Amino acid sequence: MKTLEILEPVEFIYPKDNKYIYCIPKEISILSHQTYSILGISGSGKSTILTLVAALRRFSKGAIQYTFTTQNAYITTKVTHKNWRKQVGPAFWGNIGFSFQKPELVQALTVKENLEIVLGKANTEEMALAVFDKKEWDEIKGSRVWKLSGGQAQRLGIIRAFGVNQNFVFMDEPTNNLDKSNRQKVVDFIQKYRKDKSIIVVSHDNAFTDMLNIHTIFEVHEEGELHGRNQRSLRVKQRKIWGHSMGQNF
Repeated sequence: MKTLEILEPVEFIYPKDNKYIYCIPKEISILSHQTYSILGISGSGKSTILTLVAALRRFSKGAIQYTFTTQNAYITTKVTHKNWRKQVGPAFWGNIGFSFQKPELVQALTVKENLEIVLGKANTEEMALAVFDKKEWDEIKGSRVWKLSGGQAQRLGIIRAFGVNQNFVFMDEPTNNLDKSNRQKVVDFIQKYRKDKSIIVVSHDNAFTDMLNIHTIFEVHEEGELHGRNQRSLRVKQRKIWGHSMGQNF
């Protein structure tokens, strides 16, 4: 089932930027239970494209349709430039998880409370111990998040992204600040708790993405001009079907 579909080509321009326009063509879609990655050279606009797909930014033109599963029912939400402020709110965000390069944590809460507000008290301990050793978890769970190391904060942000109601998980360089051992724990955590979620990840860590069983690889291309600006567009680079890889060009 398509959980995300580009109904009308999406365009976005940063204010005062006369050089680039970021585009997502109509052919792009996301399926349930699948994992996707976005590739591109450094500074190509991968993070910008990711935030557009996630409706974190109000795009200049286009329409994206999201299909959320809530209590065995399907809820379809169409987000456009005109209705963005109306559609994108608390109810919308309750279905989407995010893991940013710099985790967005609630400074006024403890480490454990940061998880409980998303995961619920029943799931917090189990999910935390899938990523943290018990000794480490016992030492930090009562602390304020600003006391965490970079790697601890990164792992906490990843756990938060996999809340009970999240249909989508968007991840931007999730292995920043993680060593090899903790990277493997994060991979194991994702595989265990992904359930029916659609995962879209931006990462330069090839060893990490190779372990995630990527279904489709997207790539940000620079291709010609549009409205007088250089066009940076999301394209399908490779799609895996029944264990095989198939290149795609649109």
